[in-house]
Amino acid sequence: MKLNEEKEKNNEEDFIEVDVEDLDQEEVSEEEQDSELVLFEEIKEELTNLIENKKTDVLIEKHISLIENLNQSNKLKEEYLKTAQVVQAEFENYKKRVQKEKEWSNFQNKQRIMQRFLTIFDDIERTHDMFINHPDVNQAKDAVTLIFNNLKSAFESLDIDIIDPQDEIFNPQFHEAIYSIEKEGAKKNQIIEVLSKGFSIKNIVIRPARVVIAKLSEDKTTG
Repeated sequence: MKLNEEKEKNNEEDFIEVDVEDLDQEEVSEEEQDSELVLFEEIKEELTNLIENKKTDVLIEKHISLIENLNQSNKLKEEYLKTAQVVQAEFENYKKRVQKEKEWSNFQNKQRIMQRFLTIFDDIERTHDMFINHPDVNQAKDAVTLIFNNLKSAFESLDIDIIDPQDEIFNPQFHEAIYSIEKEGAKKNQIIEVLSKGFSIKNIVIRPARVVIAKLSEDKTTG
């Protein structure tokens, strides 16, 4: 029940409401300002000539035309601004939705992994309490064996492979050499001791195996 409530909570989206009146218009660029200034000077000169030549009819027609063009221009600018604001709001909503979906997916992955280890946690806790109250070595040994087997089963369910390269030839892709020593009968770079096992998921190494490798003796090297 709590899981469903958590899912519903994570799926809620805080969408952006667009209020065109509250948003500031973008500043006009210098190039646009220069262009508008040139156009204004041209119109001013044309109107001045019409006034000086007393062409009243043409002047009135020009005035009406300018008013219509101005109204149309303002209308287009307002429509462009609204469209840009709606697109911006939709994009922000999309980013929020993707982020929420990503967070929910990460939560589900963590939950799936944790569920595999809860039983192991219970086993360790019971073994700990049992050994403190009744210190029996044989019982503790059986309990540790059970925990280890459960842990390997959990790894298998998560597609985690254990890298145990005892006696293999050293491979830097999967192994980390801590040091090398001479050992009779061992091949060069053969792993003669695994200090700690490695882990991988589908051949992608999570942690390489830490190993000790064999090296040839100085006599064999010079010979």
